[in-house]
Amino acid sequence: MKTTYLRLISLIAILGLTLSTIPASAGGVGVTAGLPSNGEIDSAASTGFATTTVAWTSSATYLTGATIQLVLSPVPSSTAITECPTGITGQSTSIGGATYTFGSASSSGATFTLTGDASTQVIRLCVRVPVTNGGSLISSRNFSEAVVTTGATVDFGAAMFYVNGGNDVTITATVPATISFKITSPSDITTEQHTCSLGVLTTAAINSCQYRLKIATNAQSGFSASILANQNMGTGSATLTNVGDLAVTAGSEEYGINLATSTYGGRDPSTGVFSRPATAWHPIAQDWPIPTTATVFVSSTYPFYVSSTAAGTLATQLVTHKASIDGATNAGVYTQRVTYYVTGHF
Repeated sequence: MKTTYLRLISLIAILGLTLSTIPASAGGVGVTAGLPSNGEIDSAASTGFATTTVAWTSSATYLTGATIQLVLSPVPSSTAITECPTGITGQSTSIGGATYTFGSASSSGATFTLTGDASTQVIRLCVRVPVTNGGSLISSRNFSEAVVTTGATVDFGAAMFYVNGGNDVTITATVPATISFKITSPSDITTEQHTCSLGVLTTAAINSCQYRLKIATNAQSGFSASILANQNMGTGSATLTNVGDLAVTAGSEEYGINLATSTYGGRDPSTGVFSRPATAWHPIAQDWPIPTTATVFVSSTYPFYVSSTAAGTLATQLVTHKASIDGATNAGVYTQRVTYYVTGHF
C-alpha cells in the first residue's frame, strides 16, 4: 500500500513537470509580406538594403521574455540584416505594443526579445535585407522570412519575398513580318491580271480598262504604293495628251488614270476591326496624268488585310485607265508600261 502511494505521488509529480513545459498556446499563423508591396523587391536603397516587413496576428498576447526568431532562407547575402529605424509608420517593428531588444543579427536572420508585455496581438517585424551585389540588384531569386516564437505562446509561419523578378515568367512570341501585293482582275481578286486594253479609240466615247491592287501587310504603320510609267502613252513617234483638267472628255485627246480606294481593310487601332479605308494620292473623282517618276499612289497608316472572299474587293484599290481622242489624233498603236512599288512601314 505504501509503495503504491509513493508511485502515485511520483507519477503526479512527473505529470505536473511535463504540463509545465507545454506552451499555453501553439500553432501556425498566417504571415503576410507588408513591404514591399506583394513582397516584390525590384530595387534597393543606395545602401544596398531593401526594407521588408512581415505581419501576423498572434494566437495569444506575447509576454516579457518571449522571443521571436526571424530566419531568411535561402540567405540573400553574406551581409547581416539590420532593423528598420523606429518611429516610421509601416516601416518599423511593432510587437503588440511591447518593448523589445534586437539582437543576434546575421545574414540569415535575427532575434527579437520582449522586455515588456504586449498589449495587443498585432505583430509587425521590419528588417532591412541586403539585396545588391557590386552595386546592382542581385540576380533573380526568391526567399522566405520565417518566424517562430518561444515562451508561453509558440507561433510559427513564413512569408515570401521575390527579388529582381524571381517570381516572374517572361513570355515571348514572334510574329513574322508579312507583306503581299497582286494586280488582279477587277471582278475576281483571286485572278492576276497584267494587261489593260483600252481597245479602239473613237472621238465619240471615252474608253477605259480596269484592274485592282491587292495589298496586304501586318506592318504596324501600314504601307505605301508608288506608281511609275516608263513613258507617256505613245507610239514612239506620237503621244496622247495627258489629261489636264482632271476629267477625260469624249471628243478631246486626253489620257489619264483614276483611283478608287478601298472602303475598308486598314485596322482600326481602337477596335481591332479592319474598317479603315486607304488614302488615295488624289481625290477619287478626278483623272490625273500618270507620272514618269515614282510617286506615292495609295497608302495606309494601319496594318492592312484583304480577305479572299468576294467582299474582299472592297479592301482593294480599283485603278481605271481612260483615254479619248479628237479628229487630229495620230493613228497608231499606243502603249505604256505602268509599274507599282509597295513598301511596308514596319
